Amino acid sequence: MSAKIVGSLQSTLSKLNAIQKPIVYNTKVAAEIAKQVYTKEGMAFPTGEQFAQAQQTVQKGLNLSAWKGLTVRDVAKGGVVAAELYTFFLIGEIVGRRNLIGYDVKPAVEHHDEH
Repeated sequence: MSAKIVGSLQSTLSKLNAIQKPIVYNTKVAAEIAKQVYTKEGMAFPTGEQFAQAQQTVQKGLNLSAWKGLTVRDVAKGGVVAAELYTFFLIGEIVGRRNLIGYDVKPAVEHHDEH
């Protein structure tokens, strides 16, 4: 390998080592919080019966004969709800970016020159 590639790999490995401890720490904190919430809320894993019931519900939803009974009104209502959900998603994106137009993404050529 060339010295440039080796140097790049060493640099990448040193950066990964630098962020390893915070990642491990934050993962342990998140696991502890999840464990506390699980205990406080009295949560439990679903039973086999609950899994079977959920599977039957999904299979009923995928049954094509159930979809054939939909009316135009039902489809229109579903379309309106989907449009509302998509609108809320878009509003959230705008708020998150703090910009109406879009993300400020630099071209790849310009980004490459910075390194």
